[in-house]
Amino acid sequence: MTHFKSVVAKHALSPARVIILLGGAALVCCPFWWMIISSFDNGINQAGLPMPPSLWFNIERFGVFNYLNAAANIPIFRYYLNTVCVTIAIIALQVSTCCMAGYAFGKGKFTGKNKIFLVFLATMMIPFQLYMIPLYLMMNKIGLVNTYWALILPSMQSAYGVFLCTQYMKTLPDSLLESARMDGASEFRIFFTIIMPLCKPVLATLTVLIALGTWNDFLWPYLVLLNQDMYTITLGVSMFQQQSGIAIGNIVAVSIMAIFPIIVLYLFLQKFIISGITMGANKY
Repeated sequence: MTHFKSVVAKHALSPARVIILLGGAALVCCPFWWMIISSFDNGINQAGLPMPPSLWFNIERFGVFNYLNAAANIPIFRYYLNTVCVTIAIIALQVSTCCMAGYAFGKGKFTGKNKIFLVFLATMMIPFQLYMIPLYLMMNKIGLVNTYWALILPSMQSAYGVFLCTQYMKTLPDSLLESARMDGASEFRIFFTIIMPLCKPVLATLTVLIALGTWNDFLWPYLVLLNQDMYTITLGVSMFQQQSGIAIGNIVAVSIMAIFPIIVLYLFLQKFIISGITMGANKY
């Protein structure tokens, strides 16, 4: 009991730290709360949000007019469908390839493994803007511009995803794999029946990161998508904002509709993210 009390006292936060953390959380959440308040304010029609900001609902002007008007002026559900399909495809391909590569680098034994891994990680230092034009020319030459494949294929691999999976694979016990090999299990069977179930935390983390990146991506879809019916949610919202005569309330409502699904995804998978981070750090 004494040991338990000492552990609790050691990890307990002081009142000053609690106040600082709550203040930081309030600063981060305040803009989002302001967006929510403004999206339900039917009286916001000017070019900018009212100042000083209102941090509570105005009962007299409360309503869903901004959402209804935005949905009437933009095919938001079509953009949702496009983004969801592209995101699911990228998640499936990238998680699979990163996990396989992570297994090879983390548990495999072959000549030049460390050098190849370092070269692979070095690609993380190359900014997307540097190879954006050559990539576009390549997609155009093979006829993939203005198709969903132009969004999916370049994102089917990620150096950071491979790094994340590799570091997690190193924490798995080698004895478990050796026992499976002694029982006659092939590498594919070991990967799909042992490695994949044990990697749920890191795969969930990678899934959220991929979903966030794909959902918020604007530049690459802006370059390769020409048909408005194929726009992703971020691209569609940006084009909606550029239209003349659009009230700021409608823009805020569309922005809320665009970020809501990804926030829900994070809330459902945050425990896997925390588990993946802590389990990967315990070894070191």
